[in-house]
Amino acid sequence: MRAAYETHREHGFEVLSVSIQENDSVVREFAARHGLSYRFLMDRTGQITTTYEVTSTPTTYFIAPDGTIVDRASGVVSRDWLEDHIADHSAV
Repeated sequence: MRAAYETHREHGFEVLSVSIQENDSVVREFAARHGLSYRFLMDRTGQITTTYEVTSTPTTYFIAPDGTIVDRASGVVSRDWLEDHIADHSAV
């Protein structure tokens, strides 16, 4: 995720990580430890998890530039999965 973000962010590719009911300091420490510079959003109540039917973490959603969810994957996604979606669904 980090590599794809760093490769494509100048072309408008965004990564938003949603932390589910985690403490701010835990999330900051995790991001720092792994050198993550993309944004982390906090789902303090678990509502996003319910709305988007997240059943395991991580769950990755690929959202096209028009806002359409084009794919969802449970578990860790490969760089190839991301690169294929970027090539197929974005202007980057």
